Amino acid sequence: MTKSKNGIVDSFSVQVIDDGYADTKSKAEDSPMFITPSYVTTWRPSYNKDNDLTEPPKSNLSRIEVEVNSSKYLVGECAVKQDRNIQWNGASDKHNDRSFDVLLKTHLSLMAKKPMSRVKLVMGLPVRASLDKERVEKMKAKVVRQHDIALRLCGQKEFENKIIRVEDIIIKAQPHGTLCNLILDNNGNLTNKDIARKVNAISDIGGKTHNLYLVDALEPLADFCDTKNSGMYTAYMWIKDYIEQVLHLNVADGQIQYIVASGQIKGYDLTPVIQKAYKSLARKIILEIETVWENAMPFIDNIIFTGGGAAVLKPYLEEEFKNAVYLGQTQNPLGLFKQGVRKWKKKIG
Repeated sequence: MTKSKNGIVDSFSVQVIDDGYADTKSKAEDSPMFITPSYVTTWRPSYNKDNDLTEPPKSNLSRIEVEVNSSKYLVGECAVKQDRNIQWNGASDKHNDRSFDVLLKTHLSLMAKKPMSRVKLVMGLPVRASLDKERVEKMKAKVVRQHDIALRLCGQKEFENKIIRVEDIIIKAQPHGTLCNLILDNNGNLTNKDIARKVNAISDIGGKTHNLYLVDALEPLADFCDTKNSGMYTAYMWIKDYIEQVLHLNVADGQIQYIVASGQIKGYDLTPVIQKAYKSLARKIILEIETVWENAMPFIDNIIFTGGGAAVLKPYLEEEFKNAVYLGQTQNPLGLFKQGVRKWKKKIG
């Protein structure tokens, strides 16, 4: 393997980063998928190094420390645990926030097996945002360049310095990833031609957004594609309001997702409140589907629910859509990765 003049190796890796409002997912060739909460905070020291009272961490991602431009940060799970006032970034253009650059560099570093690497990257945007040329160009400018970062995972003594050059990028509507995962094989070849020929309606329920994406024989139909702000944080904020107004407990936005996951706060069982919020959100999503796709329903062959919210809300959604396909949060990044392989490393099967 040869090196260029600046020391960057000549071979490149196809990678995907799906920077969701709740979790950031990434995958590279010959590597597992990395999933971290989409939170960044200033660095704090660890006092747990010699604590023999706690169980060993289940993952080395339980504590991610990074250094970017001489500033240190905590990323992911440990950021939420250490910063009890952490705020959720629900801005429509979250890529303008400093946290995006830190999350991007963190996942590029997680996927980089060597100190220096070249990358061709695939990313997604909400359906409506993917048509915004200005936003797409701004995102490309932030991503397609050299990224320097030092990273230390749980259990590691020293920071590892990485230099990653992102040379090219594909930006797609996020639900396009689910479609690609259903119709492409791992070499990027079109193998499921039956699904590809049909009219597929994809409801992608994420942290903040509900993306509606309808394609007829792989052609998106603009009249039936849209983005709504009715992701899982809609339900989380309803639950947060209940905790504050009824239980009189103040909770930071960034903590509510993990309080919901535990199902309780200070010994109070939140299960009925959570179920009511989920049922209400599912009803809201059903109404959005029936409104946006009303005139398309007669010719839709498959309704596909995808994203982290689809798995959580399935018990409530299937009351209305019994014959729909229900997938999870990894479908979009897996499919977007296949899209990158198809463009840059396709092998004819």
